[in-house]
Amino acid sequence: LASGYTGPIIREWKKAITDAIALHSAVWIIPMLQQVCDGLKLYSFHDLLTEHSETCQQLFVPGHLQKVDAEFLELAMTPIFSEEGSLRRHRECRIINFLQDFIQKLEDEGESADFITICKFFQWLTGQAHIPLIETQRKESKICIEFDHDCDARYGDHIICYPVINACAVSITFPTKHLGTYQEFQDIMSQVINNSKEFGRH
Repeated sequence: LASGYTGPIIREWKKAITDAIALHSAVWIIPMLQQVCDGLKLYSFHDLLTEHSETCQQLFVPGHLQKVDAEFLELAMTPIFSEEGSLRRHRECRIINFLQDFIQKLEDEGESADFITICKFFQWLTGQAHIPLIETQRKESKICIEFDHDCDARYGDHIICYPVINACAVSITFPTKHLGTYQEFQDIMSQVINNSKEFGRH
């Protein structure tokens, strides 16, 4: 029916059926595909598809998405440390160790008691729950990790601060004052991931 054929579906009418399907393709489907091609040409993506058809196939065919794992995350982490030997550097290294333990725990457990998975963590951090599709992007994937040592100077006396992420720049800033133990780190990460429903600090 979708192709416009309304006759009986029997062997004797095979040619009429195939002709109707061919006509439907020529009249409706091909013009729609041509419109898609015209849209792709706006950004020269059509030429890219032609030259690298096998590489780009995974962008259109389901089943090629690779799940995030601890190894990918740990290789992508790029911490910006303070001067070596300083107290700040010591606190920063401790937080990096907490983060690595947290990621490894998510992978080992599959899903934490707070319903956090490693994919959910990556989606919270970057906006996507899978490893980048294009190989060059996978190799160049970096998660910039920064540290905030001066929240008291900005906010005065306060009880808690949460990590601040920038999904576009793929970076995260940890408040060092509030992450003194692994339990504090785990509690804060669980709260912020489960309660972050939209972009923003509030």
